[in-house]
Amino acid sequence: MFGYVTAYKPELKIKDYDAYKGVYCTLCKEMGKEYGVLSRFLLSYDGAFFVLFKMGIRNADTNAKMSRCTFNPCKKCFKITCEDDIYKTASAITVILAYFKLKDNLNDSKTIKKLLFYLILPYFALLKNKAVKKYPDIYKTIEKGMEEQLDVEKQENPSLDLSADASAKMLGWLFSYGENEEVYEKSYRFGYQLGRVVYYLDAFDDYKDDEKSNSFNPFFKSKDVESDAAVSIRLSIGELTMLLQELKFNKTESIINNIIYDGLNYQLDRIIKKYRGEKSE
Repeated sequence: MFGYVTAYKPELKIKDYDAYKGVYCTLCKEMGKEYGVLSRFLLSYDGAFFVLFKMGIRNADTNAKMSRCTFNPCKKCFKITCEDDIYKTASAITVILAYFKLKDNLNDSKTIKKLLFYLILPYFALLKNKAVKKYPDIYKTIEKGMEEQLDVEKQENPSLDLSADASAKMLGWLFSYGENEEVYEKSYRFGYQLGRVVYYLDAFDDYKDDEKSNSFNPFFKSKDVESDAAVSIRLSIGELTMLLQELKFNKTESIINNIIYDGLNYQLDRIIKKYRGEKSE
């Protein structure tokens, strides 16, 4: 998800902010435990959102207690645990996505960065292999999604819907992973629409860089890039808000609402200002 699915902190209540940070810190500890200390640098708040979604949709029993940061022992934060394997799943997804993101960067890079990517690829592959042993089905789904995405990008002028479809299907499957029949379809639809939002935000954010490097971007054929991007993103955010009314997240509802209602719209506004050459607040 690459950094776009985050909370809008000015609108978060203090207790929700503490819980949000607690899930992030706990996921950091879990990644270190599962994949080693350096894997923690791959962590993002996107992974924390996945945990919050799963905790909420499953109404998982949680336990919160104060803990100390591994990197900064003087800093305290909540450690929020649950009996389910949600953190382990989120850790594996983070590692596998990071591996494919690195490979994508390696293919696109034409500068000295390419050498750096080659040097760190074996380490990323090692982490990926550990994740594959634990979650081969997750790896196969992400691999298939990435391959389908590459196939689409090789086509001549694919539509905006087709361009986002592979990534959207991949997130749809991940968010519905392990769910029962009662919520499977709704979880898939939620992940699918979130995948569309993330794909379009990323493409819009990278538009000018892709233009310079002659890399693929679904908005190249748009007569009005800002309008097409904003409409595509807002339509999917609208779908997500309707799904929020159907899904019950229990303990994590207020944080998830903040991320979808406020966080995604903030990201869109930030990228619009960047595209216009304006300064973000």
